[in-house]
Amino acid sequence: MNAARIGVLVLAIVAAGLAALLARGLVSSKEPTKVEVAVAPVSEVLVASRDISVGERLDSGAMRWQSWPENSVATGFITKANTPSAMGEFDGSLARAAMFAGEPISASKLIKAGSAGFMAALVAPGMRAIAIPVTPQSTAGGFILPNDHVDILMTRRAQDEASGTQIVKGETILKNIHVLAIDQSVASKSGDDALVGKTVTLEVTPSQAELLMLSTAQGEITLSLRSIAQSGESGDDVVSGADGTVVKVVRYGIEQSVRVK
Repeated sequence: MNAARIGVLVLAIVAAGLAALLARGLVSSKEPTKVEVAVAPVSEVLVASRDISVGERLDSGAMRWQSWPENSVATGFITKANTPSAMGEFDGSLARAAMFAGEPISASKLIKAGSAGFMAALVAPGMRAIAIPVTPQSTAGGFILPNDHVDILMTRRAQDEASGTQIVKGETILKNIHVLAIDQSVASKSGDDALVGKTVTLEVTPSQAELLMLSTAQGEITLSLRSIAQSGESGDDVVSGADGTVVKVVRYGIEQSVRVK
C-alpha cells in the first residue's frame, strides 16, 4: 500500500471520529421535551354502592361518595360540596325508582320519611294501608311499634239466644298483620321505647281491610303483639271464630262482607 492510500484512510478515520463526537454533543445538549397533561376538575357525587330496588329502604351502606367529572355533574345529582351531610339526611329514605350500583343518586329518586308519598311507597304491591283508632290498653300498653306484627281481636256484646241475656264475645279476626305506623311515626324503634298513639296504620289485603272495618263497627278492636320469632309466618285472610265466619256475598253486582254462623 502506497503512502497516498494510507493518508486517505487516516483522513477518513479522523473525519468519522469527529462526526461521531459532533453528533454525540448535539444529542446530549438537546433538552428533553416536557409533556403537560391537563387534569379535569372533579366533584364528590353521592352514588348507590349496590343495586337498589323500588321501595327499598336506604341505609348508610347503600350509599357512598365517588369522584365525578365536574362537567358531567347533572343538576339533580347530590354533591358533597352542596350537601355534605346527605348520607345522614337520606338514611331511612325509600327508593322511588330502581338504581344500579355506581349510579348517581338524585333527590327525585328518593322519598324521605314523613314526606308525601312515603306511605304509598312503604306499602307492598297488592296491599293496602288502613288506620284504626287505638288506646294504650288496646296496643299492649303502647309497646306495639312500627314494623311489629300483631293479631287483631274483636270484642263485642251480643244477646244469648237461649236466655236472652247480654253476653260479651271475643275472637281473633286477623293474624300476623304488619304495623306500618303509630300515629305519624313510621321509623323503626327499639323495644325499650314505648310509643303511645291514638291511631295505628296496618298493612292488609283488600279483603282484610273490609273485614277490619266491619269488625271495627261491630265491636272493640285490640291488637295482640306477636313474638318477633313468629313475624315471618304467613297471616290468615279470614279467621273463623266462635261466632261465625266473615264471607263475601254478591247481591245485584254489589259485594258485601257478611258474618255467618
